[in-house]
Amino acid sequence: MRRVAWIYITSVLLSALALSAVAFIHRPVASPSVWIFLILTLIAALMRIVHIVAPNHRSYEGSTIAFVAGILILPSWLFVLQILISQGIEWIWVRMREPGSLRAWYLQPFNMAKCIIGGILAKLVGTLFMQIPQAAYYLQDLMIVLLMLIVYVAANQLLLGLALFLARGISFREAGIFRDAILLEFPLACIGYVANELFNLSPITVIFVLAPLVLIYQAFMLPKVQDEAMKALENMNQNLSEANQSIQRLNEELFHTLAKVFDMRDPYVGGHAAQVAVYAVAIATEMGLPPERIELVRESAYLHDIGKLSIPEVILHKPGRLTRTEYEFVKKHSDIGADLLTSTQGLQHLAQFIRHHHERWDGGGYPAGLAGEEIPLESRILNLCDSVETMASDRPYHRAMSYVAIMDEVRRCAGTQFDPAVAEAFIRLIQQHGPTFVVNSARSVTQQYTASLLANESLYQNMFTWVSLLESSG
Repeated sequence: MRRVAWIYITSVLLSALALSAVAFIHRPVASPSVWIFLILTLIAALMRIVHIVAPNHRSYEGSTIAFVAGILILPSWLFVLQILISQGIEWIWVRMREPGSLRAWYLQPFNMAKCIIGGILAKLVGTLFMQIPQAAYYLQDLMIVLLMLIVYVAANQLLLGLALFLARGISFREAGIFRDAILLEFPLACIGYVANELFNLSPITVIFVLAPLVLIYQAFMLPKVQDEAMKALENMNQNLSEANQSIQRLNEELFHTLAKVFDMRDPYVGGHAAQVAVYAVAIATEMGLPPERIELVRESAYLHDIGKLSIPEVILHKPGRLTRTEYEFVKKHSDIGADLLTSTQGLQHLAQFIRHHHERWDGGGYPAGLAGEEIPLESRILNLCDSVETMASDRPYHRAMSYVAIMDEVRRCAGTQFDPAVAEAFIRLIQQHGPTFVVNSARSVTQQYTASLLANESLYQNMFTWVSLLESSG
């Protein structure tokens, strides 16, 4: 803590000590009943112990009510004792329950000192006007009481605000000094005066002060309840977000796994579905589709050939030209795939895109012969991407085409096989990225397969060498 803050705190403590000494030296002969003093002191201690911790480490309690009643009812020296005993009880209680919350030795003495200074200054204001009014039956008496309350609240808040500023650099506004003084401390001080009035009327009527006290503590609880509710909501949102991410990861793994399942049936088309998804997402993004539709395109691309699981391998892997009957059988895969997804609740929203991904812009496709914008946009994108991926990759019946030849073919088929807008988006992408945009997925798979075979061949050769050596040594 800075040196100026130590000087300030020491000055406040010494000032409170000096004022307390004067109060004890000049204490009056007549004093109120000791029971009144004890009741006010215990109420103040209880209110300080039963405090509400709100967000941002703010603490609320109602001891101002008992202290203001003590200012108006008790002589100065008993008021000083009320402060020392009630806050001393609080200090002991906190030390026992929360040893780490009041680590600095000067915190509680400073709280005592500012209350003593504020209370004695308020009493001095009343003394300047000849006497502290016991009942504000006249406007002049009421004005004196209001001035005393303002002095007490202002002294406490200003002393606290200056300590926070010098010790921690916290401004009055950041600490909420003026807000608390107007909205919290002064209303509590007014209730303290009401308690004094009820006591003068009849000591037993003071119990009616409990009603506003209950309401006050309920109000104190609101920020805490709201903060706890917000934290609970944030935790719930975080849990939902984590659960959603887990579901998304599972979905991602599901699509990759399903795509690999039917791609693995033919080593020449390994990675076909994944590459179609890459093209489809790029085109959908280029066309300005919203993220949710781009995701539909991506998911559909992974599953667009799922219906081929029902096609016999003898037809699927036939290197030559298919017969008419075989071709008609292969054409069924789009309907089969769509029907399969329709029966799966989590994937049925993709069924229409799978069903129509072989429709042509001119109406010459299958299975329904849709034309133009009758075909879902997602299906039109899949149609082009499926064709491009086939053109770009090696197959048993043809070699991969160059990216220039692919671009020319897409231009030629725009308006007949392909949606012109989709074709134009693909042309823009291939012009932007060049040859790297088009990937020969079959060649990369073949390279991996060849590498695996070479590794196995090397392993077999090593095994054969070891066997030969063992035989010759034998």
